[in-house]
Amino acid sequence: MLLDNFYKYDITNHSDNTIEAVITLNKNHQIFEGHFPEYPIVPGVTQVLMIKEILSSCLSTNLQLSSSKSIKFLAMINPNETTTLQLNISYQKDNDNIYKVNAHLFADDINFLKLKGQYSERK
Repeated sequence: MLLDNFYKYDITNHSDNTIEAVITLNKNHQIFEGHFPEYPIVPGVTQVLMIKEILSSCLSTNLQLSSSKSIKFLAMINPNETTTLQLNISYQKDNDNIYKVNAHLFADDINFLKLKGQYSERK
């Protein structure tokens, strides 16, 4: 997992090339001491890595983001204000073991991240 005890997740649905998960952030994690102590935010790279880790876990393979069509950070995630996130992933596997992925990270009516990219299996 990305960082020990940074977040935990529960898969609420995994069917028909879709994954839905609930992510719970640890707002007391030491990463927020450096990012940033008085107004903590979840780093963008950790949001992208959470998608990779959850997708890899659900598909029982080790994936890496091999290309991105777009990664849009739409709002900052302050763990003091938002500790529970929703993640929706849709994916399609092609013949070359490449997964075309659309992911959406949000909470209530706030969109935090939208990602369109391709993931490949790591050897």
